[in-house]
Amino acid sequence: MIEDFFDHTCDIYHNVVQTEARSYGLPDSVGEKLHYPDSPDIKGQACHFGVRTGALAIQLFQQEPQQDIDARLKLALPAGTDIRVNDKVVSGVTGYSYQAEVPRNIRDHHITVWVKRVYPRAL
Repeated sequence: MIEDFFDHTCDIYHNVVQTEARSYGLPDSVGEKLHYPDSPDIKGQACHFGVRTGALAIQLFQQEPQQDIDARLKLALPAGTDIRVNDKVVSGVTGYSYQAEVPRNIRDHHITVWVKRVYPRAL
């Protein structure tokens, strides 16, 4: 059964548009920026983080002032889960934050989405 496949949990945060008030006669829409809320929109969602092995799984970039670890994983979710592009996904097992790419509905059976982690950059 597909429910047995979802052996991990995650929290999903949707982007929220925050309008900043501008002065000097500029419209407020110019000051729009995206941010994530403090509490998750979906908490404890059953999911499965795909495990990649080998040289392509994790890449290390040496940059100033710190080293960045770039990881891209495949996330599987039950059908009907509300996940969108650029959502923040936090793993319940590791606590790492990921940013969602384009989700794909697989024959109304489940949803797959590539998620990207850049450490230590905060989302």
